[in-house]
Amino acid sequence: MNNIIQNVLLTTVVGDALATPLEGMSKGHINTHFGELNGYVDTEPALKGKMERWKKPGLYSSITQFMIILGLTASRREGWLDAFRQCVADSPQLQNHPSGIFRNPDGVEKKFITRKKESKRPTEVATPAVRIIPALAPLSHRKNEPIDHIADIAAFVRLFTSDPGTCAAALLYSFLLKAFINEKAAPASPLRKSLELTVKLIETVEFNAGVIFDMGVNPGALGQELRNLSRILSAIVSIDTVENGEKLICAGVNAGLKTPITRASVNIPVALVPYAILTSTIRQDDPSLLFLAAAEGGMAATLTALTGAMSAARYGPALLPDKLVHDLVNRKKVVSLLTSIAAGTVTAGLLDDFIRSEASLTAKEQDELKAHLKHGKKKPKKGLLSRADKAMKLSRHVVESWTKRDKAKWKKEQKQKDKRK
Repeated sequence: MNNIIQNVLLTTVVGDALATPLEGMSKGHINTHFGELNGYVDTEPALKGKMERWKKPGLYSSITQFMIILGLTASRREGWLDAFRQCVADSPQLQNHPSGIFRNPDGVEKKFITRKKESKRPTEVATPAVRIIPALAPLSHRKNEPIDHIADIAAFVRLFTSDPGTCAAALLYSFLLKAFINEKAAPASPLRKSLELTVKLIETVEFNAGVIFDMGVNPGALGQELRNLSRILSAIVSIDTVENGEKLICAGVNAGLKTPITRASVNIPVALVPYAILTSTIRQDDPSLLFLAAAEGGMAATLTALTGAMSAARYGPALLPDKLVHDLVNRKKVVSLLTSIAAGTVTAGLLDDFIRSEASLTAKEQDELKAHLKHGKKKPKKGLLSRADKAMKLSRHVVESWTKRDKAKWKKEQKQKDKRK
């Protein structure tokens, strides 16, 4: 696959699939149980009796599912947003799986799915949502003016959340991808390019405040989050190690938080997106890039998808290990769909076919999870007694420690009590 957008989309899928099983774990926990990653991992040994968190190795999540649905619907110039909404609303329901075909969605995604399926009136959700940012990659492939591109990104983000930080980070990521796709020579430093783009976005938002407001976005709040991004990017633009850059990102974000963060791989868009940009800048064409990003834990699927996509846009398929592509679940169908999206040759029926295949994949993963839970069900530990049993055991122990005369006296008193009842 030589096309830049194909590289971006496929690396997003692979990054999502690689890191999804590790989502929510700490970096230390991952390192302790798996050491240096070199392929898709089965996390069962690391779950410590919490097998309900198990996810099938090599199977992508809702990040990829939303991205492919968006890619198939955004191929049309008009009505793509309504088509995206309708596709989610019409997607099959699965027994004992409230999110239907969508795998491992976060709280914001779940609310969106529920609203669409139950045809509920839109409600304002202002929660940060980093997982939807890598899903909007197909929009960077559209040829349009900057203000129209802002409108596209804002419209997609607002389906899920009105959080201005998510919108600002999504704009930066999408415009950066757009620059990589359209410019003949990729910039030497994504960090410097990001800082340049952020400044331009601030100017565009301020100049078009009325237009931005008509999009349903508060231009003042959006501008402030873009300035926060600019401040953080300025602090790390010359940093030469990921570790030092992460400390500066956390310090920059903590200035506005009541509860400080110590890691950048969290559900805070103005922390995680700069961290992904920093990682893709410093580690550049490192063949271990995806594995290193996945090993960060936290919001690992988002971080790995973003980092991989940006590096793929610059260096092509060289950093994408053949093993990860080969072992990707549903590989042939996914590659075929991404080829159609990148080439703009989406045909009728592709969307329905994709949704059907996802329904069966999700159902199969749920069956495998049930089997794991059944197999891993632990027997109650000996000595784990109820309060009543503990009291009975204690009283028996006390009684058995008495002398024979005490026991006889106690039994006589018990009989007398029983007669009086």
